[in-house]
Amino acid sequence: MSCCKVRFAPSPTGYMHIGNARVAIINYLFCKKNNGKFLFRIDDTDSQRSKKEYEDAILYDLKWLGIKYDETFRQSERLERYKEVLQKLNEQNLVYKCFETEDELEFKRKRAILKGKPPIYDREALKLTASQINEFEKSGIPSYWRFKLPDETIQWNDMVLGDTSYNLSNISDPVIAKSDGTFLYSFCSVIDDLDSNVTHILRGQDHVTNTSAQIAMIEAISGRRCQIKFGHFSLLINKDGSQFSKRLGSLNLGNLRNDGLDPMSIWNLLATLGTSKDTCTFLDLDELANYFDITSFGSNSPKFDVEQLFNLNKKIIREISYDCLKKRIPLKMSERQYSVIKENIDNYNDLIGWDNILSNGYNPNINCVNFDVITCFKHHLSKIDCDALSKDQAIELLSKVSNEMNIRGKSLHMPIQTVILGLQKAPRLVDTLTIIPRKEILRRLDTVLSRR
Repeated sequence: MSCCKVRFAPSPTGYMHIGNARVAIINYLFCKKNNGKFLFRIDDTDSQRSKKEYEDAILYDLKWLGIKYDETFRQSERLERYKEVLQKLNEQNLVYKCFETEDELEFKRKRAILKGKPPIYDREALKLTASQINEFEKSGIPSYWRFKLPDETIQWNDMVLGDTSYNLSNISDPVIAKSDGTFLYSFCSVIDDLDSNVTHILRGQDHVTNTSAQIAMIEAISGRRCQIKFGHFSLLINKDGSQFSKRLGSLNLGNLRNDGLDPMSIWNLLATLGTSKDTCTFLDLDELANYFDITSFGSNSPKFDVEQLFNLNKKIIREISYDCLKKRIPLKMSERQYSVIKENIDNYNDLIGWDNILSNGYNPNINCVNFDVITCFKHHLSKIDCDALSKDQAIELLSKVSNEMNIRGKSLHMPIQTVILGLQKAPRLVDTLTIIPRKEILRRLDTVLSRR
């Protein structure tokens, strides 16, 4: 494929959620696989809802995901360009002014439904004479603009859906500018895509109808057949089959990051969810991009299960090398320590917790301590002369405590583990005893026994 150019164009009207991330990831992998360029565009024409805090959060999320873009701009910087195109289309009689209020439009919509007709705009504004329009404007009645759709069927070869067509008579002429002068997304997006030389637009199936109208606008503005290729992938649904809520707060990337997820878990799941490919645990974006295939997406809506994401994250974190982890998190633990606790790490919060436990200790709950076992354990440990226990020394030490106290299994291990680590779930105690310095173990034992 010749050099392609894709775009990711979020509106800064909320935090970036898993649905946004999926669009960004699919576009980025397609771009990377085809040695293309990635445009990051901020669709902020809705000045009332757009907020800098959301824009900053989106930028941070993209950086966290590892998405790098070749070009970026804001739609709010291009208002004069949108006005210029609107004027040109007006001169060509491809747009028209309308004067209905929101209440009037709603009344028309309900009346059409009652008559068993589709709630499509009736184009009454096209019947207005120049003098009527002049009177409305003199009276101060606000106007808005619609694009006049051609009476035809739009066809395109969709990269996911295959041959696709849509009859424009089934939809209303799209509003492209509000009465307050605000331009709408569909109009601005078409102009930006053309001016930016975007070659491919990959987005959800809920945009299929928009695409038909936008292709008509693309051809009207450019004066030639649409050259942009489209791909519409199916939308996510919940694991119970219900509609997936993109506004579900717990699934915004900030919260997932705070939950200790590695971004590659999100990449691996969203790159394959809804495709014929198996979900893998790639740690490198280049490898994942080579594996990615836009044509492997099916038409059925895939089920998104957040538990699947966390389970995948567990696998990925356990596959990451110690050296790579240290680049992600400033670990104090040694590679030897990490090798012992590795299988107890599900996310980065677990890793940070273990790092603190191994280096700084913790504040034990003495109400759960069996002081007789701890006293006996300390007695035998203090007789060993070493900096750190070997595995054989740890086995022999536990054997002595077991025989002296006549206890086995959890009765032996849990009291010691609770004091040393403050955890109910941990690696085998024999292994744990070898990754904490002997003096530090004794210090923790003394700390607990002094509170008796």
